[in-house]
Amino acid sequence: MRAACSRELVAKGRRPAVVARVLRVNRSGLYPTPKRRPKGERRPLRDPIDRLIVDVARSNPTDGTRMVAALASQRLGRQVNRKRAQRVMREQRLLQRHRPLRRRRRPGFFRVEHPDQLWHLDMSAIWVAEHGWTYLNAAIDCCTREIVGWSLELRCRTEEAIALVDRAVAARGIRSGCLTLGTDNGSAFTSRGFRERLAGHGVTHRRGGYRDPESQAFIESWFGKLKERLVWRSEFETLEQAREEIAAYIDRYHGRPHSGLGYRTPADVRRTWENGQRLQKTAA
Repeated sequence: MRAACSRELVAKGRRPAVVARVLRVNRSGLYPTPKRRPKGERRPLRDPIDRLIVDVARSNPTDGTRMVAALASQRLGRQVNRKRAQRVMREQRLLQRHRPLRRRRRPGFFRVEHPDQLWHLDMSAIWVAEHGWTYLNAAIDCCTREIVGWSLELRCRTEEAIALVDRAVAARGIRSGCLTLGTDNGSAFTSRGFRERLAGHGVTHRRGGYRDPESQAFIESWFGKLKERLVWRSEFETLEQAREEIAAYIDRYHGRPHSGLGYRTPADVRRTWENGQRLQKTAA
C-alpha cells in the first residue's frame, strides 16, 4: 500500500526523495525504469563534437582513439578528451582491433638530441599496374619525424640509394661529421659504393642487427602507416600517379599530429628548432 501510494504521489509531481523519506519506502522503486536500447541500435549523434569525432574516425579508419582525439582537437581548435573519443568510437563500432606487439629488447640505444643528427633509410616495394613492383626509398629524421628524402623507382640498386642520399644531404645542408645514417643490411646499403659515398659526405653509417627491424623502428613504422593509409587502399595505374599520391601523402603527413612528438606535427617541431636557433644567434 505504501509503495502504491508513493507512486501516486510521485505521479502528481511530488519529489521522489521526499516521498520515500516520509513514507519510508525504497527510493529506487519510485524512479522510472530506464529502457534498454535494442541490440544493434546505435545512440543518435546529437552533439557536434561527437559528430566531428565520428567524421575524423571514418576519414582515418586505421587510427586509434588517441590519434582520432588529436586530429579532432586540431580541427576543432580546442582539446577533445581521448576517453570521449573512445566512447563515441565504441558506440559507433569504429574501434580498431588491438594487436599486442611482442617486442624483444635490444642492447644499446642512440640518444637523438636535435634534428639532422640521426636519419633512418629503408626501402619498400609498391605495386604499380604499369610496371609491376616498384621500389620506394625513404629517409626519416628521427628527431622531427620528417621525411627528408624519398624516391620511387623501377629498380632498387646502389645508384638509387646514393642519389637519394645526395639530394637529401644537399637539401638539408648537412655538414661533415654531423649526421649518422641508420640502415638495415640490404645489398644496396652494404655495397662499397654506398659506403664510400657516405664517407665522402662525412656521414657515419650505422647498420642494424640482422633480422632486427626494431633497429630501424622509425622508418619501418612510417612505411607501415603509409601502406595502411594509402598503398593498400589505392590502385596505382602508372608510376607518375603513384609518385603524385605519395608526394601528397607526405605533405599531409608533415602537417599531421604524431604520437611520438606529443601529438605535435613534424612541421611544428622543425619550426620550433629553427626558431630556437635564430634566437641563439640573435643573443650571441
